[in-house]
Amino acid sequence: MNQGIRKVAVVGGGIMGHGIAQVCAQAGKQVTLVDIVPEVLRSAPDRIQESVRMLCENGLLSAALASEVAAKLTFTTQIEEGVEGADLVIEAIPEKLSLKQRLFEELDTLCGPSVIFTSNTSAIPIRLLAGCSKHPERVIGTHFFNPAQLVPLVEVIAPVTTSAIVLKTVMEFLESAGKKPVHVRKDIPGFIGNRLQAALAREAMSLLENHVASVEDIDTVVKYSLALRMPFSGVLEQRDLNGLDTHLSITETLYPNLEDAKVALPVLKDKVARGDYGLKSGKGFYDWTQHSRAEIVRRKNKQLVSMLKFFRSEL
Repeated sequence: MNQGIRKVAVVGGGIMGHGIAQVCAQAGKQVTLVDIVPEVLRSAPDRIQESVRMLCENGLLSAALASEVAAKLTFTTQIEEGVEGADLVIEAIPEKLSLKQRLFEELDTLCGPSVIFTSNTSAIPIRLLAGCSKHPERVIGTHFFNPAQLVPLVEVIAPVTTSAIVLKTVMEFLESAGKKPVHVRKDIPGFIGNRLQAALAREAMSLLENHVASVEDIDTVVKYSLALRMPFSGVLEQRDLNGLDTHLSITETLYPNLEDAKVALPVLKDKVARGDYGLKSGKGFYDWTQHSRAEIVRRKNKQLVSMLKFFRSEL
């Protein structure tokens, strides 16, 4: 266990924050989850306990450790109370630069210079947040993937201002929490995972917009080919397995025809303009109205747990 970090404050208890708090509590840390919305905090303990129970039932978390998680967690709507005594503060509030910058400015006034600040931003360069602190050397990015309590990967983004000891401490802490941290060596928008994901999504939306295939058929191609290989080969290793000379020949035909739009495609803009946001609104590329959001999330989490069990036995 990493002894440098004993108490963690997670600011933001929504989709990502409660899962991050769970991860830290499972790592044996005292954790305070902060959110200004009382309803979010009231739902967080039940969501965490349901997830802990699922992990325990599937042999991914010991019964002894599972029983300790609740005792490690406290909840508050007051940020001053939440960050008091914390060694690490993890920001997980909505993806709006101005909100995050204001929070980092406030944290700077509430925490001593030795407290590490991290952001769970999905795309915002960390330097834009580090610039809000009088001690930018303590600011670093920790991009968890949804659901944070199940997906092992965490991208760790250290701008040039981040100290080497902060990078080392955060990497060791995440490893001790059972995560798979990767060091993103350049502080670029979207980091690694979301850049790859965005490229795939853009091409999928282009195929849909150009009537090449249906939503269902595009997703079927991903699920029954790419997704099946990627856990074992990744993208670049698969290119080696196929042969780089073959890949080069393919690119000469394919690259000039790939989608390269620099703005969101109309198929996406039109849905958002209509209020079709996806699962949260009931409709998106799919119609979700026949199922509750909680039911869908629970089913997807069970599928991820099954994959995690398989990885532990095979990889």
